[in-house]
Amino acid sequence: MIEHAIIIIALSWILVKTLKTIIGWVKHRRIDLKIIFQDGGMPSMHTVLIVSLATAMILETGLSAPSVISIVLALIVINDSFKVRRVTGEQSRILNQITKSRGGNMDYEKHKKLSEHIGHTPAEVLVGLILGILIPIIIYIIINAVL
Repeated sequence: MIEHAIIIIALSWILVKTLKTIIGWVKHRRIDLKIIFQDGGMPSMHTVLIVSLATAMILETGLSAPSVISIVLALIVINDSFKVRRVTGEQSRILNQITKSRGGNMDYEKHKKLSEHIGHTPAEVLVGLILGILIPIIIYIIINAVL
């Protein structure tokens, strides 16, 4: 049922955002609720959500047209979060350094600082991939056991 897929994706989002908050707390010794609205970090939320969708579609419909479409979309999103968005983050870091170093020649205050934490490392994507497979399977087993 499509309702199961929606539940799986919503719970995946909640679980991973909670996990990211915990990881941030362990790493920085403070709770930062901004993590809920930020991209990047461990694990890759983009990867978790799109792989959760693909896994849910496979669990619900088998190897069908919707599940194949979900798999293709998952591959595109994973590639984007791993390659394109990571490069964008690196470029933002360099542009921020250039803008800041030229502060005497430019009005640095007029330029908004670019977000540097955009893309993901291979480890963040891999963990997102694993969670994106495991979370839906566990939730699917629980839902089917209860119903």
